[in-house]
Amino acid sequence: MSIILATPPSLALTASDFFVSDLCTVNSTIKKVCLNDTISKPGTCYEDSCCTSFETATSWHYRIAQGSHVVFSCLGIIVIAIYVLKYASKHMLPSNVRVLVSIMLLLMFAHSIDMIMIHVYHISKSFQAISSIPCSVRVQVSFCALFRYTFSFCTLGLAFCQYCLYIDRLFCALYNNYSKYQDVIQYVLVLKWISMTAGIIVWVYREEDSDSYLLSCLNIPLNSMVDLSFVTAAVFPINIVCCFLSVIMFRHFKKKENRTRFELNSHFTAAVDVESSEFLYIVTISQAIFIVIYPVLSLSMRFFYEDTPRPLHLTFATLSYVFSIYCFVIPFVMIDYGRKRDDTRRTRIWSHVKLKSVGAEGADNYFGMMKSQWE
Repeated sequence: MSIILATPPSLALTASDFFVSDLCTVNSTIKKVCLNDTISKPGTCYEDSCCTSFETATSWHYRIAQGSHVVFSCLGIIVIAIYVLKYASKHMLPSNVRVLVSIMLLLMFAHSIDMIMIHVYHISKSFQAISSIPCSVRVQVSFCALFRYTFSFCTLGLAFCQYCLYIDRLFCALYNNYSKYQDVIQYVLVLKWISMTAGIIVWVYREEDSDSYLLSCLNIPLNSMVDLSFVTAAVFPINIVCCFLSVIMFRHFKKKENRTRFELNSHFTAAVDVESSEFLYIVTISQAIFIVIYPVLSLSMRFFYEDTPRPLHLTFATLSYVFSIYCFVIPFVMIDYGRKRDDTRRTRIWSHVKLKSVGAEGADNYFGMMKSQWE
């Protein structure tokens, strides 16, 4: 039995009726009846029919879009493993920063695993689909709940984890008893991160219709779309503020490092803070690029929605979810920073080793280093 698409002589609902009833997200220009559509609500527009879902799921461009998430997620897992095993221990990071950076890596790892599971499932399902049962390519919202909660928690958690990082750095810069209460601050920030992230995720998906169907678990249920847009708009400024703070923190700790040249313990602590600030600055800038790209792509898709065939629109929507690339690029940036710091450290060590310590040249080297301490 094949799919039958037929244009009805008269529509039960007008274009405005579709829009008001929330059965369509836009005023459709093409409306057809899918006779094999067994799960859509009465009056569902052509763009949301099982027939269009089948056409999209079995298209090569949509499979490539889903496959790109699998590829970047696999690369992300590899890069995260390389960073943790080879470079993480070479960073001079304060204890609290190290804990929160480890949480970020764990979130990126979990997100990558989730993306692989989602898209491998959907790709394999599309190859098993048959045209006589087009609705088989769609999945129930209740089935997607675990996957959706996971990747939503990871993406939102990454933003709030960065927020907690800079709160810790502000405490370090402004609170005189920071060292004494460092562990307490760490526990409070971690608890705050968990409660904020989990609470907002539960709130966003509180009204989802668990009995409705989606083409992909990556799609957000219609009932949660507005709430998610509000959260995205609220979280967006966090990255901008963190970029601004990263510059201020670097300058503050750099001045502190210069002031404490003759106090060994304070100077070492300040040097660690300077390196952590430089590391966070590079990571934050990289994160900000993705945070800016994502809403730009999302808004661009909505602007061209009515002029784009539904299968192509869903393909672009899948590609615009850039956080699979994010989970590959950010650990790669961390590796690049760690490698450069390691190379710089080795170069300085060898330059000191090669300096002569005897004779006239040795004396010049010694007095030159002494003089540099007073500059």
